[in-house]
Amino acid sequence: MGAPQGFDRKEILSRIGTFFLLLGIVLLVFFFLSEAAQQVTFDYFCGGVILMVIGFIFRGQFKKATTPSGRFSLVKRLMPKSKKPDQEKK
Repeated sequence: MGAPQGFDRKEILSRIGTFFLLLGIVLLVFFFLSEAAQQVTFDYFCGGVILMVIGFIFRGQFKKATTPSGRFSLVKRLMPKSKKPDQEKK
């Protein structure tokens, strides 16, 4: 009874982090709306900041591997490659 096929723990944590970020943003919006109504509720602010910090921590653990788009491949081929100083001395 192992993990299901295609299961990646870090990707799940990243998605949970995104959820916490969105929930934190919503709580901050509620805080600003309560301030505009002159009935300030600091619980929304504290909860929003805490959830956003947790969300950033969870999202920071997972870096998706990006493939190069090839957008400047022609320019890279035309540019001469510079030699490193260590290779010139040998």
